[in-house]
Amino acid sequence: MSNFSENLAMIVKNIGCDYEKIDKSYSGQQITELYLREYEKGKKHGYTPVILSCDDNLAEILEINSGDIEEYRNKLLSINSDCGREFLKNRFEEQVKAIKKYFGSTASLYGDFDDTIESQMILENSSSADLILAKIPTLNVWEIFAWIPFGGWNECPGAEDMMAVCKYWYQLYKAVPAVISGDTLQIYCFEPVGNKSDALKLAEEHYGFCNDIIEQGMQEIKPLASLLMNSTVWSFWWD
Repeated sequence: MSNFSENLAMIVKNIGCDYEKIDKSYSGQQITELYLREYEKGKKHGYTPVILSCDDNLAEILEINSGDIEEYRNKLLSINSDCGREFLKNRFEEQVKAIKKYFGSTASLYGDFDDTIESQMILENSSSADLILAKIPTLNVWEIFAWIPFGGWNECPGAEDMMAVCKYWYQLYKAVPAVISGDTLQIYCFEPVGNKSDALKLAEEHYGFCNDIIEQGMQEIKPLASLLMNSTVWSFWWD
């Protein structure tokens, strides 16, 4: 059985910043309201909040990836993070090539827009693990991953690519990493897309970033674009 107190202690040790515990009974609405309050507060006090689910997977990932945390952090912060657009373009093209090779065409990839799909506006709280709100001491929101060494397994981008992608999306949509668990990432988007053309482009990027949201989720890109229209919450998961 998981020992959430041990996980919390391990995670707090590795991130090395201020935090506060969150009541595990909080609903998604309460989590969202807390996050938005802290985000505004953080802009005044020099930190970016991120909610962490202290589950077994996240504790293990942080323990494996962190090593010498100061060396790790300094290395990531010294890297040029201006290649997010190129990274997503290349990943999407790789997915398209794989589909063409397997199916012979991409005819089944796009589907149709669906105006009945509702936008996602609330951060999810589906974890039974301890929750904390970590106060990452930076206003460059993409640098969260220099404190939270998340990613780098299977098809999940590593922390360096996470930073580049999140910087690119922040510059376009004011999109900020908001909730991280062992295998999921939720991003809060302060300037969501409002038309089908932009939503389609964004859906292609989401597919490049996380193919499971299509292959194990929406199945097609235009339904995903329909979901992203006016959504303030973007959700990703990696097996």
